[in-house]
Amino acid sequence: MTTIVILDIPADAASRDAIYSMLTGVLDETRGFDGNQGMELLVNQDDPSNIVLYERWQSREHYERYLAFRQESGFSAEFRAIIPGEVSVRKFDIDKTY
Repeated sequence: MTTIVILDIPADAASRDAIYSMLTGVLDETRGFDGNQGMELLVNQDDPSNIVLYERWQSREHYERYLAFRQESGFSAEFRAIIPGEVSVRKFDIDKTY
């Protein structure tokens, strides 16, 4: 079942450019990862300190494998080190009952 993952990433004036740079630096690799069906990097028009990563995965298992890859590579720790707060990670199923 398709899994939608939404990361709500806090930023501030000091971290925003570094966060954006790190994310854009790995987008193509992530899009090519097994099971990735697309992703978008969103920046709030009214609050550029609000960055959202919207990801679509073939399954939660595919996303979990990707997440393990990012943790093993050290990217996750480097990324968390520059973020001024907690990242909200939400995983959704697409409701096809309506």
